[in-house]
Amino acid sequence: MNFRIVGSETRATGAIIEFLDIALQGPDGAVHSRDVIRHPGGVGVVPIVGEDVVLVRQYRVALDRPILEIPAGRLEPGEAPAIAGERELVEELGMTGRLVPLGALHVSPGYTDEIIHLFAAVDIVESDREPHGAEELEAEVIRLPLTEALQMVGDGRITDAKTQIALMRLERSRE
Repeated sequence: MNFRIVGSETRATGAIIEFLDIALQGPDGAVHSRDVIRHPGGVGVVPIVGEDVVLVRQYRVALDRPILEIPAGRLEPGEAPAIAGERELVEELGMTGRLVPLGALHVSPGYTDEIIHLFAAVDIVESDREPHGAEELEAEVIRLPLTEALQMVGDGRITDAKTQIALMRLERSRE
């Protein structure tokens, strides 16, 4: 495809993301403006205990309500995804385990370069939770059968995309 970035202007920089106005030249030579959010990437981990998975219900400010999701967080600069996954397990659940890759996903490539690396956590060992931030302090840890979590994906009670994909990839990996 004959597209070429011919300019870029930073509109805003936050604690985690950078908002850019990208000048994109199309195949016909016309230049178009595109909004892009640069993000350092993140991880999501689905812990498995027997036939159960462990999720968290936590408040998400962008939605102004709590949602049910897998433990997740952003990558620190230079941090390997597996290390970030281990950190998130301890912070959000007070667990450690062996991480098994479930692939990665682009969150919404129409406007952001954010990628989330997914893992299953097996051989779980309980430890102390080390929550960071108000949302994690108030999060509720929920253990339920994988079959029930998948039903919740199907009927719309789990709406978080990374959680839906991680649960479905986990189910497929067990077939």
